[in-house]
Amino acid sequence: MALTDGLREIVLSPDDMAGALALSDEAGWNQTADDWRIFMESGEAYGVRTGDRLVASAAILPFDGGIGWISMVLVTADWRRRGLASHLMNRCIAALRARGVASLLDATPEGAHVYGQLGFVTQCAMARWRGQGQGKGGATPVTPGLRQRLLERDRVVFGGDRGILLEPFLDRDGSFVVGADDDFAIVRRGRKAMQIGPLVAGSADAGKALLEQAIAIAEGPVIVDLLDAGAALAPVLEAHGFQAFRTFERMILDRDALPGQPSALMVAIGPEFG
Repeated sequence: MALTDGLREIVLSPDDMAGALALSDEAGWNQTADDWRIFMESGEAYGVRTGDRLVASAAILPFDGGIGWISMVLVTADWRRRGLASHLMNRCIAALRARGVASLLDATPEGAHVYGQLGFVTQCAMARWRGQGQGKGGATPVTPGLRQRLLERDRVVFGGDRGILLEPFLDRDGSFVVGADDDFAIVRRGRKAMQIGPLVAGSADAGKALLEQAIAIAEGPVIVDLLDAGAALAPVLEAHGFQAFRTFERMILDRDALPGQPSALMVAIGPEFG
């Protein structure tokens, strides 16, 4: 569609941070300014303005490995159902195709219906859980050697290099890692809650142990995005009083199946990042 009604499309920069945060805050999402900055600086974030007001957004984050993520598809309440989300989605798809990479995203059930009409195919489900961390402390520093091993392991399991995400997450104040080498989980601070993910493990027992450790150390509200591969971890969350409150579908376009080793990726970073 062509934008009308005095609307104009822009590429977002850090100068647009206040408007971007207003959109994600309105939706009740967990993104910080640092999260938005990753899209603006390592990918591309698109917006629609009316005057000085940012009323819609969408973003892409290409990863080495022939895949890219689409997310942050947001429209402020009084501008919904006017085609802005579809317009920006098409912009994102075109931008990733121009880079020669497949598009992935995590969609709500309502969004999955729309994205299915664009050719996206559901590959697995994800459930968002929330609860409280125990705040027991005990996080250990991430050494340079451990950092490199985590990045290499995540690259194999996810099927693409997510260093542009994981490096800043590991450097973020309050972040910590449990486990090492093949089995690990990263925990970071979000705008409203701490977020556990990714959690990578070679077995359900290893995944449960990592999740127990992460919950014990984390403080305050905690979010966990449990993928199908991590379904066996749900009893751990239930035992700690977590509740599932939202579902997503992981979808892909221009590729037949998820890359990497999906069976080992038990908890996602979040629907905005993969």
